[in-house]
Amino acid sequence: MEIISCKQLTFTYNGSSRKTLENVDFDVQSGDIVLLAGLTGSGKSTLLRLLKKEIAPAGTLTGSITVCGRDQSEITQRESAELIAYVSQDPDTQAVTHKVSTELAFGLENLGEKPSRILSRVGEMATYFGIENIYDKLIDELSGGEKQLCSLCAAAVMSSKLLILDEPAAQLDPIGSHKLFSALRRLNSELGTTIIIAEHEPREIFEVCTKVIFLENGTSRCFENKEDFCRIAADDAAMKGYLPTSVRATLPLGKPAFTVRDAKSALQAAFGPQPQPEQQAAEHSSAQAALEAKNVYFRYDRGGKDVLSQLDLSLRKGEIFAAVGSNGSGKTTMLKVLSGILRPWQGKLRLFSKPFKSYKGNTLYRGNIALMPQDPYDLFTQQTVEKCFEQVCSDMGSKGGYSELCERLSLSHLLGMHPYDLSGGEIQKCAVVKLLLTQPQVMFMDEPSKGLDPGAKQMLGELMRELAAQGKTICLATHDIEFAAKFADRCGLFFNGKIQSLCDTSDFFIHNRFYTTDSCRIARELFPCAVTAEQLEDSVDNALGR
Repeated sequence: MEIISCKQLTFTYNGSSRKTLENVDFDVQSGDIVLLAGLTGSGKSTLLRLLKKEIAPAGTLTGSITVCGRDQSEITQRESAELIAYVSQDPDTQAVTHKVSTELAFGLENLGEKPSRILSRVGEMATYFGIENIYDKLIDELSGGEKQLCSLCAAAVMSSKLLILDEPAAQLDPIGSHKLFSALRRLNSELGTTIIIAEHEPREIFEVCTKVIFLENGTSRCFENKEDFCRIAADDAAMKGYLPTSVRATLPLGKPAFTVRDAKSALQAAFGPQPQPEQQAAEHSSAQAALEAKNVYFRYDRGGKDVLSQLDLSLRKGEIFAAVGSNGSGKTTMLKVLSGILRPWQGKLRLFSKPFKSYKGNTLYRGNIALMPQDPYDLFTQQTVEKCFEQVCSDMGSKGGYSELCERLSLSHLLGMHPYDLSGGEIQKCAVVKLLLTQPQVMFMDEPSKGLDPGAKQMLGELMRELAAQGKTICLATHDIEFAAKFADRCGLFFNGKIQSLCDTSDFFIHNRFYTTDSCRIARELFPCAVTAEQLEDSVDNALGR
């Protein structure tokens, strides 16, 4: 049974002459799991919102959308609420109540369900998604990842036939992401829920997806199975980044593997035991400390629990440091304390050997420290992106200076747009530009790769590398394990209020089991030095004599 279909779908936003979508064609059968991929700003979020008419953006739409064989215009609001559930990429814009428990019940209450049935459905789904520990919390108290889980659970409570998700794992740690996708697979296999999911990191969903739709410049390419997508993507630069590491590692063997387990078996069968190279002792940098934290404690309430406890951290000049850890562990709080936004109740913070308190007025943030928050929209207060950039330049006493950065990050066409009209990935890149315009020596970045396509992540990583080479220090909190493995110099696990297991990036990922890359999981016994997908591909090619 066809559950949704788009024919010759073309869409242009009000006030714009550029077509965001053009002649998009695809259909989704009941029980499908469809992966929607595409570059940042290619129209993925627009397309997903158009599929649920209540949240469709304002603009000119041509072509047709049919739902369960009926034209979308014929579907009533109640039918749409029962048929289609939607989870946006920004959970802060989706919550309509102040508490998790009431948020989960809100949809069913609006449909007039009996209180007893609502409590039963809500309790069942909260247990299903494993969020009992946050059930009684206020939504404002949740971390970004916990808010995303709450939004997903609230959508799943509706028991809709079609579940639409816009980058649901963007703010989840690796373990939380695995739980999320496990729950989605169960919704599909046990309840028959049809799923359309836009995702820049499709590793978890790729194994079970039945169809791939790739958007590029607003046009669609539909692949009826993932094998066809793999074959084409292997030779297409824009698509290759969407292939899981397991596929990239095994394509040279002739048949792609879609799971870590199968890729590991395929490589072991192909190559057998490999000689293990001697582990080189890491060279420890003697670079000057840019920022030091000694015995730092922080709590939000006088009688509350310490979020930071005995935190000791020294950030070196010219390095990229990545902190990973679970949702709600306190990584964002750590960045705010280290950047001076929040004041610890105990401990010392020094910037270039000077105590924070010696930086009077606003001097700490004039050419010294800058923080990119978890929600990049918080940085933009003007009517257009360009006006926001110009305001920063004016405050810094400089003229322009953002044109080259915008060109490099492919943002020039967005300068005249309102920041809140941008996609999650686009606003993320704009936030990076605004951060750099303050000319900081130490940059704190909260989930900088969130919402970015693989090519944009590569550009951001290369830019960070260039900044580090110029002596800038970058400290980031991230759930993007692959990004950290590729571009960070050192990594540490934030746990129990402090940084644990701090070491050079390769050592960190080689010895971890869960907070590690797929490359390490696949080739730990065969190619132990292959930490990233590119390193694993090179190792396989070398073993094949290429």
